[in-house]
Amino acid sequence: MKNYRYVTLDPTGNLTCLVLDPADPADEAEVTRRLLEECEQVAYLMPPERPEAVAGIRLMGGEFCGNAAMAAAAWLVRNEITQGEEKTLLLEVSGAADPVRCTVRKTADGFEGTVDMPGVPEIGEETLCGIPFTVIRMEGIVHLVCEDRTFEPDEAETLVRKIAGQLPDEAAGLLRWDREAQRMVPLVYVRGTGSLTWEQGCGSGSAAIGALEALRSGEKEHTVRVKQPGGEIRATAECEGSAVTAVSITGTVRIGDENSIQIP
Repeated sequence: MKNYRYVTLDPTGNLTCLVLDPADPADEAEVTRRLLEECEQVAYLMPPERPEAVAGIRLMGGEFCGNAAMAAAAWLVRNEITQGEEKTLLLEVSGAADPVRCTVRKTADGFEGTVDMPGVPEIGEETLCGIPFTVIRMEGIVHLVCEDRTFEPDEAETLVRKIAGQLPDEAAGLLRWDREAQRMVPLVYVRGTGSLTWEQGCGSGSAAIGALEALRSGEKEHTVRVKQPGGEIRATAECEGSAVTAVSITGTVRIGDENSIQIP
């Protein structure tokens, strides 16, 4: 029997299991399957390849996730800072070409984290499966923003699977964005695992909305508070003309218990 330790992390409702022990590739599918029974996503802690990074994390399907980066950073520095203090570190994250900068602050009831997200190279309008979307492509994931149409849950799930099958990205998110209420409902499909999740909080989706609203605002820097089922994530984007030059997200992290599972 092989024993794998993991910790349950809660970044703004996006419940994540971080596997702490190096996983045998032959075991990963089973580890992921079992842990997905108690969380929305699974990440694996890894040694970094670059000297400037303190650690690496790989998401279950090789996709990028800002919330997982934020949560892993909080876990890594949990014993190094006290209330009111903060620490910045670099993490290697799957789906991102360069190490990701994370800043963690200790609060009275947990942690607050800010993640400098990878770039947003493409924002445009496309019609997919006969439906118009604002398509926001990021490293490791593409988000499809819909503002003027609602979908029944089964319809949305069928649609995102169909669209994802036509796209090369590791993951695809369908974001129902209510601009007036500043509220987003995210549905995320991960190709590598075939998982489809109505997420309580989506970091990259929040960054996508932040980039979109910054361009619409015409400001050089713009912040939007993206309300989601699991809470609120602040997204701040910087723009130069029609280009988004930087995006960061800020949310909360709660650290749960450390457990283990056994694989035959």
